[in-house]
Amino acid sequence: MVAMKWKMGVSLVFVSAVAFAEQGVTSGSFPVERRNVVTVSVPLQNLNQLSLEGERVMGERFSVGLGVFASFAHQRSRFEEVQAGGLEGYDTSYLQFGLAPSVRFYLTGRAPQGLWVSPRLEASLGRISDETVVNHLEGEPPSRKPTDDWAMGGTAVLGYSLVVEPGFTVQGGVGFGARREAFAYDAMRLGDDGRLGMVRVRQATWLFTQRILLNVGWAF
Repeated sequence: MVAMKWKMGVSLVFVSAVAFAEQGVTSGSFPVERRNVVTVSVPLQNLNQLSLEGERVMGERFSVGLGVFASFAHQRSRFEEVQAGGLEGYDTSYLQFGLAPSVRFYLTGRAPQGLWVSPRLEASLGRISDETVVNHLEGEPPSRKPTDDWAMGGTAVLGYSLVVEPGFTVQGGVGFGARREAFAYDAMRLGDDGRLGMVRVRQATWLFTQRILLNVGWAF
């Protein structure tokens, strides 16, 4: 009888130890079997931009990601007094959409948590619309001058991802890169025949960029 009670006690201790170990694995400092992460950006540099990013873990130290971002801005400027021709001011609107594929190499921890370095590409398409605001009783109808904007660039980001139970994640990082922007708009120019007319003007420029990353989301 004593031997039977002793065996039952050992069995209960063993079952309790296994349960405790399983709980420790699922709630330890590193997440277990979390293959997907979805985050939204906290705007720090561009308050008008919203970014949604997804990350797929491909290995213990490697993941791939894709970001989708959009920006919108609208600015109104008015003169204190109506100018010649009934000009009251200007309205400027900006709309942009883009994609940002990336990969992450985890230097510490286990994906999707730890210190990582990430090469990242960004491609975007936007439009800037400048509209003159006039007094219709004094001047001509308002005119719009749209400008198309294309951009392509790359950034190297160093960051850290933290995952806490049951899956809330915070990501932060800094990066540096370069971007090439191209613009196209219509303007009055002299043509080859010496006559003044509307022509399509194209310009391009290189810019050095810096990036501050702060994302919050969920790992599952």
